[in-house]
Amino acid sequence: MADNKDFQDPFNVFYFLGFLAAFLLIPLLPATLTLFRVFNGYATF
Repeated sequence: MADNKDFQDPFNVFYFLGFLAAFLLIPLLPATLTLFRVFNGYATF
């Protein structure tokens, strides 16, 4: 593969943004759900 001149790295800005979203949103999911619950007047899920 080292001699393949047409090879492009599959990484782009969308992969990076997806990584950031997953890296930040998964740990913050309980806090996000709690905020939704507070703004909805503590309605049950």
